[in-house]
Amino acid sequence: MVHLRRTALVTVPFAAGAFATAVAFLLLRDSLPARMATHFTLDGTADGFTSPSTALGLYMLAFAMEAVGVLAAIRSAKSALTTTRSLVALACGLAAASTYLFVVTMRASSKTDGKSADLPIHQLGVAVAIGAAVAGAAWLVSHRRT
Repeated sequence: MVHLRRTALVTVPFAAGAFATAVAFLLLRDSLPARMATHFTLDGTADGFTSPSTALGLYMLAFAMEAVGVLAAIRSAKSALTTTRSLVALACGLAAASTYLFVVTMRASSKTDGKSADLPIHQLGVAVAIGAAVAGAAWLVSHRRT
């Protein structure tokens, strides 16, 4: 029962992020070009494109890989209580940052013709700030609950 609870605590943030990303995709899909940007250089210029449905699949795969990584960490942890709290905070922050980046990438692509797109580098900083804030909040909330 404890393992099931710990598993749920670290996987729910990724499921929530995947759900939010899918909802954003459904809201933006009519404005997405046939080829949308999925990879950007450090200066914010798109250098990788794919179909919107493939991009959504890649986003879902990224959430699954993140969840598997955190699950592997929690399964190998020796101190359940402190490690669970840390990994819940990590999972929440990582899922929030990933969700933000995927949504702003879709939004940037929706404003293009499918041949070019720009994602300002400050968006990465915003994603990190959002992830850190969510992780911090999760850490505080989980103080007595994990």
